[in-house]
Amino acid sequence: MSVELTELQDSARRVLDGAGLAAAEEAIWAQIVELGWLLVAVPEALGGLEAGIPGASTMHAELGRRLSTAPYLPAMLAVDAICQSDLVERDSWLERLVGGELITASLAECGIRANGNRLDGTSIGVQSADSASHILVWTACNDVVALVALDQQGVEIVARPTWDQTRRLFDVRLASVDLADQTILAEGADAGVLIQRLLAQRDFALAADAIGGASALLDLTVEHLQTRVQFKRPLAMFQALKHRCADMKASIAAAEAMLADGLRRVGDSLDSADARHKSMGAKLLATSTFARVAEDCLQLHGGIGMADEHPCHLFLKRSLLSEQLSGSANAYAAELALGLLANTK
Repeated sequence: MSVELTELQDSARRVLDGAGLAAAEEAIWAQIVELGWLLVAVPEALGGLEAGIPGASTMHAELGRRLSTAPYLPAMLAVDAICQSDLVERDSWLERLVGGELITASLAECGIRANGNRLDGTSIGVQSADSASHILVWTACNDVVALVALDQQGVEIVARPTWDQTRRLFDVRLASVDLADQTILAEGADAGVLIQRLLAQRDFALAADAIGGASALLDLTVEHLQTRVQFKRPLAMFQALKHRCADMKASIAAAEAMLADGLRRVGDSLDSADARHKSMGAKLLATSTFARVAEDCLQLHGGIGMADEHPCHLFLKRSLLSEQLSGSANAYAAELALGLLANTK
């Protein structure tokens, strides 16, 4: 990690540690806006830090460590989509976002279709939609990317309760929404390229979030094992438990290495097919590792009382949802396998 990214990581960690685990969404979002974290990956020409996808991943990992409730990931997707567009009002849109206006996006499936000049369908897993002014949507046919205002006729926001208590998700349903009245960011082939870029960013971000969460939970578990005493000895002295922690540490390191390698190989070419596969692989390994680590750490906290009386249950629930967001582990594994088979022919 470069000196600049290390400094960015240290700064974010101090702020988030001060806010506490799973801090209130309104409070942490206000800090994110005030500190200008939405500008991390924005080019310098547009007033940003130009830290690129590695800088964004650093932020996502730190937010994952503290189980951030803020809709940072969808907001970052919206910022990047606007930066990549040819909008005449691009600077104005960026100012609105940096000023605290939230544009959200789907973290799961965006099943929107353009029927002539109308948008129909449902965008699933939209974080904090009830607090946003617009939603970033892309069509299932990869032919349109647009910002849709949420306070207009034909738009319905429906809460989607989940186990995960750290992210509020909604379904946004569009019914005959006039496309001409929306802010179009890309159409045709340009839309397909931008969508590839957004999907790669989303998967890299979910991978970083999972690695941050898994690392923090393992640290919490090791601390518990060092302080809890059984048979007149700290649990950390039992060799079998040491081995389990070592295995978890190795798994997290492997996921972190895969993410770092993917980011290095992709560079700025986020809209390439290779970037899509690298991001999918990183997300698949990181989120499945997070889920396994969370389950093991919950077991290692056995005897502490009810699971929901300890923060480890928050990590477990977040990990199980992250494993399904943007595509299930089985679906990702199948698609990656097909890609590998195609490359061997």
